[in-house]
Amino acid sequence: MKKFIVFAIIIFFIPFHAIHHDSISIDIDCNSINGRIKFFGDINDGPLPVKNGVNLTKQYKEIGIKFIRTHDFYGPTDISSIFPDWNASVNDEKSYNFSSSDVVIKSIVENGFNVFYRLGESASDNKSKALPPKNFTKWAEICKHIVMHYNDGWCHGYHFNIKYWEIWNEPDLKGFWNGTAEQYYKLYEITAKTLKEYDASLKIGGPCVASIKNENFTSEFLNYVISHNIPIDFFSWHMYDSNPYNLYKASLYVRKLLDSYSLHDCENINTEWNIGILSPQRDKDNEKNAAFTASCLIAFQNCNIDRAFRYRGTQDNSWLARLLGLDLSLFTYDGKYKMPALAYLAFHYMENTPYMIEANIGNGTSYIAGVSKDKRNVSILISNYGNDMPYELKIENLLDARYKIAYYLIDSSRHLQIIKRDNASSTYESHATIKKNSVIFIYATTSRLPPEGPPTAKIPLFLRLHILDPFLALLRFMLLYFVFG
Repeated sequence: MKKFIVFAIIIFFIPFHAIHHDSISIDIDCNSINGRIKFFGDINDGPLPVKNGVNLTKQYKEIGIKFIRTHDFYGPTDISSIFPDWNASVNDEKSYNFSSSDVVIKSIVENGFNVFYRLGESASDNKSKALPPKNFTKWAEICKHIVMHYNDGWCHGYHFNIKYWEIWNEPDLKGFWNGTAEQYYKLYEITAKTLKEYDASLKIGGPCVASIKNENFTSEFLNYVISHNIPIDFFSWHMYDSNPYNLYKASLYVRKLLDSYSLHDCENINTEWNIGILSPQRDKDNEKNAAFTASCLIAFQNCNIDRAFRYRGTQDNSWLARLLGLDLSLFTYDGKYKMPALAYLAFHYMENTPYMIEANIGNGTSYIAGVSKDKRNVSILISNYGNDMPYELKIENLLDARYKIAYYLIDSSRHLQIIKRDNASSTYESHATIKKNSVIFIYATTSRLPPEGPPTAKIPLFLRLHILDPFLALLRFMLLYFVFG
């Protein structure tokens, strides 16, 4: 593998800078608006359960989910499930089985969510699903007929106007693609051109690369796309990391890479992100991941990323997956919130204050502040993924009215619960310390305060035992290496 291109450090003209202090001052001027807050309500899977569990429509709406990527439903929406007999006629309606896929797609659309359709296969121990299709042109035609079914009513279908279509998933991992990079380029080329010829308004993209360090699926892929005049409306990539700041830098890198190829209109979309995959299960469920999640949602504000799909919302009730630390869901199989879901809930509350005042991202403490158009609502989200951090807060140019102020806390024992109440008019000042791995949400309003968060699922004792970490980490690594290389 060639040496990875070093990330460029880009400073934007809007207020968004790294924090490197032993304490922070948060000065919020309600008259100083710097664009709008981006709400990344994007997620993989749901709202229907995977294999077993409950419908998460209510929970998804509570935390502000808008887009759902159709990856790893483990059957529904996969090409092999929709077109089960490869030797069948590609133009014959009888060759297609949309029964399970229709249930999933209808549950997304009819509940008010948008579909981001991944064309390919779910993770599987069936190695044949990772092989390149026998005939790329036929595979592209199958994809076109799936578009026809969901957008134009073909084969007793629908008119859902699904715009985003992603070609394959993680072709740089042998668990998903056991062909060469060049074979993937060709599959992408034929499929993208086929879909665009059918409907030029569709947004087509890929390569949903697992690692942006892999030049075969970054610069080399883009070289091929440009030199062969292939449509690409979005570039998709994945990242699991222990530091939110790394996702920030990666987003900047991808945008700079696309711009270097004059792909200024090509969207920069992360279709899978979460905390480091090798971290223990408790750190995927607890307040540490809540702080990580809130920090990432802040980091995504001004790094020129267009969408960021959390992996994932749903999870089947597998004790083995949880033991190995491979349950990445926001909710338990029976619908209970995990701590990271509370970070989404707090961010969703900020939709009442959509005008961004300021956003700051650092290796430790990050914050974002927003205000409503009439200035009757102001919110500040502070996330600390580092050490304990003292802070001073000042809010200026409030209305000359009585504001109710509430401090909500996410930590090891509080689930977005109010820990402090105050009042203000015109100007407000306070100071405190935000503890490590915690999130503080501050809301000032002349009307009603948002409700506290729901109780979260308890983490079982066996997942809280640090003594098991080395052994389970080794098992995780061996399993992931065996499946994905």
